[in-house]
Parts: sequence; structure tokens; C-alpha cells
Amino acid sequence: MDHANGSSRSAVAAVRALAVAGYRPFVTVSGRPSAAAASRSCAGVLRTPQVNSPDFRTAVEDHVATHPGTGLLAASDAVLCALDLPGSSLADKAALPKLAEAAGLSTPPTYEFADAATVLDAAGQLEYPIVVKAAVKSGSGEEASRVDSAADLPKAMARLLGSVVVQPFARGAMRSVSGVIADGELLAVAHQRYVRIWPADCGTASAAVTTEPDRELERRLPYLLAGHAGVFQVQFVGDQVIDVNPRVYGSLPLAVAAGANLPAIACRAAAGDRPTEVVRARPGVRYRWLAGDVQRLAHDVRRGSTTLGAASRALRPHPGTAPSVESWRDPGPALVRVAEIVRRRLR
Repeated sequence: MDHANGSSRSAVAAVRALAVAGYRPFVTVSGRPSAAAASRSCAGVLRTPQVNSPDFRTAVEDHVATHPGTGLLAASDAVLCALDLPGSSLADKAALPKLAEAAGLSTPPTYEFADAATVLDAAGQLEYPIVVKAAVKSGSGEEASRVDSAADLPKAMARLLGSVVVQPFARGAMRSVSGVIADGELLAVAHQRYVRIWPADCGTASAAVTTEPDRELERRLPYLLAGHAGVFQVQFVGDQVIDVNPRVYGSLPLAVAAGANLPAIACRAAAGDRPTEVVRARPGVRYRWLAGDVQRLAHDVRRGSTTLGAASRALRPHPGTAPSVESWRDPGPALVRVAEIVRRRLR
């Protein structure tokens, strides 16, 4: 199920992965054109009210009731919480430190504020740089952002609704563990290292590669993900947990290309067909979100942290690299996202 603004890369990735596995994925659409619905892999569209409307859940549940065998995959925290799906409690970033501690993992120091105004009142007492994020994302446009000074705080607060989480800006290499879990058992696992992210200070993977598994970390994940069933992604800076996505996510094509089709495994597991052993993503497979990576490398050239020649070499295509929404065979999603960007710029 797509984001409220229809431009979700997560939804596009899930629709394509399900179609490859022989499923007929439908996409919920609220208002604007949907990138996932524009995919050749999309078998149909369910028109719904906006995700923050109480009628959204009714529309989805009515569809499921009249279409036996239908499974649900959320592509955003807002959808996850609106439908109260397994793992929705994990979408609350303020609860993450306690969950991580119970699993023997650590997080950056985390402070919860009731709303943006409360954060602004405390601006002079905060130690910068910090990361600010919505405790629970209610829609698009609430991405985490780095704030370097009290003067920069109002701009970051303007897009956040509800309670807000503040953390020190964590420095270090980024990685993540993704997979499928059911009844506290890992059914599939993919480990990845982030080569580059966009936005540069506080973003998602624009280039990544699968790595060898960290078995000790895997043993802790069921405790962190207690109560969840389905696809997940846990993100780290160094050894600290910085986020949990109990749903499909943006760099999902990397796991699929590496042999772990997480949405398909989750759907089969929900129907009672579980793999006999853990499905593991092959190490050494690459991923690129082209639009994000171009912006990241252009940013680095402007900042002087890389040369134009090095950026050009980094953009050279590698055989077998898993793409994000960009695809010559399936151009619809990328065209919808470009149109959305143009619309925002004109507005």
C-alpha cells in the first residue's frame, strides 16, 4: 500500500518483487498519481481516502473481506499504523531505545518532546548537531533531518507533526539488516553496507552492497522485533540502532536481486508456506538509486569532498546492479516521480 503522496519507492519495489514471484499486486491510491500503480507489475488499483482518514481502514478492510486470500504489505509507517498491522508499535521511534536495550543493542541518546513547539522552547539547551524526526510519521515530508544550530531548528520543525524525537547526530558507517520474521523466527535475511546516502547528512541508501551475515546480530533481532510479522529493515550507524522499518523499504530491490525476495517470502509465510531454512541474500550484489546518487555525488563535488573525475567513475554502471525505480523496461514509476518533483518545484 502506497504512501499518501503516491511517490513511494518502497511501494514500487514491493509491487515489482511480488509480480516476479507470480503474485498480482494491487496498490492503494489516494489522490495524486501513484508511482507503484504506474508500474507494469501492478495488477490493479484500490481507490481509498487519504491514509489519515478513518475511512481509509474501512476501505482496505472491505476490499480484503471481498477478496479472500488477499495479503497486506505497508509501504509507509502511516499505512502500518492506520491499519494496526503487526509491527505498528515499532514505528514509534521514541520506544526504540527500550526495545533495543531488551535485545542487547544500543541506540544514540534519545529525547522525546510533545511537539515541535516544545523542541523550539528547548533550542538553547540542545547540543548540536542533532537529528530531529517525527516519533511516528503520519505521512510523507517528515523525513529525519540534521540540525547544526538553534537558528536552523525552526525550518526543520515546520514539517513535523505530533511528538518529536531528538538525538545527537551519529557519525560512522551505515549498514542495515533486512528480512522476514514470523513468530520470532527469521525466515530470510539480507545484510547491506551503505556506500552513499541521500540526503548526505541524514538520508537513505543511494548506493549499497550486500555483505556477509553478522550471525551474532541476527540472534538479537527477534527480541528487537518482538510482535512483528513480515518484512523488516533495521538500520545502524556503527553498532547503534538508529531506525526500524517494520515494512517494505526503499532499497528492497537489493535483497531481491541478491536472491531474497522478501515480499514474496512474507506473503507465502502468511499463507502457511514457510521456507525450510533461512533464505540468505548473496553478498557482493550492488544497488543504486540513480536520482539520489547523482544528487549525492554532485553535493560531494560542490563541497570538495570528491573530484568530478571520481564522481564520474562512481556513476559508471556495474553489471548486475539492482536499480531503484529507474527501469527502461518499466518506466512508469520513474516518470510519475519526476512529475511529482516538477509539481513541487513549480508550487
